[in-house]
Amino acid sequence: MHERLLSFEKIREHISVVSKRLLLPETPSHQPVAFSAFVTDLDDGPTIDKHREIVFNKIETNVGNAYDSFTGTFRAPQAGIYAFSWTIYVRGGGSVATEGEILTELIVNGHVHGNLHADTETIGDDDSATGFVIKTLSKDDVVFIRSGNSFVPQGVLHAHMRWTFSGWLIA
Repeated sequence: MHERLLSFEKIREHISVVSKRLLLPETPSHQPVAFSAFVTDLDDGPTIDKHREIVFNKIETNVGNAYDSFTGTFRAPQAGIYAFSWTIYVRGGGSVATEGEILTELIVNGHVHGNLHADTETIGDDDSATGFVIKTLSKDDVVFIRSGNSFVPQGVLHAHMRWTFSGWLIA
């Protein structure tokens, strides 16, 4: 009986050693990062022009303080995988000249990584679009939304319908 107990102890010790070798190494912990902001005032289409950064000036959430509401820029405080979402609205006015249309781009370090187009086709028509991008970022990478280069935005851009820009660290 004593031999069986010794055998059992050796088996248990062996299992402990093997299970320690199978454990994955600890991954570094990430600090939470998340922001959400919206536009409170937006010029009409032609005054925005091409390649103008859209400043989402009203912050609702800014965990990690990585979003700057004065410039409209998010700067990654740490490397990781991030998700970004943005929503735009346009309104069809009372004439063809006031029909809203805009192309927006998600920019990461000066390069386009997503775009949205919203366009009203008739008077009184409204349109919206929402984009979603997952991107691996390095520390201090810069992300923002700007108007596109294809055409000058036109008509009524629906700021009171909550143009939003949000981002958060996934892993």
